[in-house]
Amino acid sequence: MKVIMRTTVKIVPGKMAEYMEVDKKGEAIAIRAGGSPWKRYGCLSGDSSHTLVYDTEFDSLAAMEAFLEKMFADPERQQLIAKSDACIVSHENELLMPMPMH
Repeated sequence: MKVIMRTTVKIVPGKMAEYMEVDKKGEAIAIRAGGSPWKRYGCLSGDSSHTLVYDTEFDSLAAMEAFLEKMFADPERQQLIAKSDACIVSHENELLMPMPMH
């Protein structure tokens, strides 16, 4: 079963440029761990101009778990977390699955 992990990140106002530098390094680590380039979305309307949404698709929960274990074990990523945390108000993950239409 395919799984989509949707991550919503709210950035501290005034920290978007700093966060995007961290984001670029984080994406390189994710690719090194076997992930694909990140799909990022910003707000087109509304009052969420400091919010980014990422969608990452996996072939299964097991594939997602293997990827996350490898990525979280990366020492460079562990060092990057403190820099990221200084830029983030909140960080939420959702797991979604395709819904068949009958």
